[in-house]
Amino acid sequence: MATAKVLRVPHPVRSVPLDLASSDERSFRFLIEYWQDKHRGGKLPGRKAIDPVELKPVLPQLILIDVEREPLDFRYRLAGTLTYDIFGFDLTGRRVRDIPPPDWGDTVWRSLAELVETRQPQYVRLDFTTEEGNVRSYRVLRLPLAEDGVTVDCVLVMGDFGLHPHEFRADLDAAFGRKK
Repeated sequence: MATAKVLRVPHPVRSVPLDLASSDERSFRFLIEYWQDKHRGGKLPGRKAIDPVELKPVLPQLILIDVEREPLDFRYRLAGTLTYDIFGFDLTGRRVRDIPPPDWGDTVWRSLAELVETRQPQYVRLDFTTEEGNVRSYRVLRLPLAEDGVTVDCVLVMGDFGLHPHEFRADLDAAFGRKK
């Protein structure tokens, strides 16, 4: 009797909106207040207004994503050192949808497209489930940047991965069938 082949379908990634005002994480509060302080005359701050020296305490957690138009797409401009520990590779220069698995990249892409349209910050929890059935989550803060003060051309991102980065990476690898 032949054994039936089991098809493993990656668990979907869910993006759950959170209340920005309820963030109790000090690093998120720091970045939100920094971004708000950079607003001039009701306009969004541009990438040039963001000074890495002023963000030194949170630099390892930060990501800058460029917004490309016609067609709309998103490319990692810069990724803090912690992101390498989490994903196992450098995000810099990659398109958001190129980050495996496809469900992950598509979920992030859709959220970024919404941010570009609304020009509003996003504070979300991304959830996924490991093959062992363990639910893992991390919070992400996304802040729109616009050199002209209106048209979003870059997104400043900070992630809080909760677990030690190497544990989180192991869970990502296990959830999406990546080899360690």
